[in-house]
Amino acid sequence: MKRSLCALAGAALLGMSAGAALAQDLYIGTVDVQKDQVILTRCDLAANRYVLRDRAEEQEKPVAKLREKLQTLKAPVYVEVIGQYVEIEGQDGNALDVIALEGLKAGKSCHLADALGSN
Repeated sequence: MKRSLCALAGAALLGMSAGAALAQDLYIGTVDVQKDQVILTRCDLAANRYVLRDRAEEQEKPVAKLREKLQTLKAPVYVEVIGQYVEIEGQDGNALDVIALEGLKAGKSCHLADALGSN
């Protein structure tokens, strides 16, 4: 029993240090293309906006694939973004270096204004 608790505690510490190094989070919202950039409008009261970017060191390019898909999908397009926050230098903006995209669904919105039918 004591050995199991030690193993569990060790695994938890490893998981925490890996998460701290990456500092990733989940961002839920709708996406569209503006000025050749994929923009996430987060489903929060402020409707925060983020430029989605593929991570340079990764071979997988989820944002590039999403940009292509958005040409044929009916708006609004809902997505869950696992990413790392980045402040855009020299601009008043925010970006997410995308690790993965989940739950992509055309014609779905999570914005309160859309649910109430107001624009």
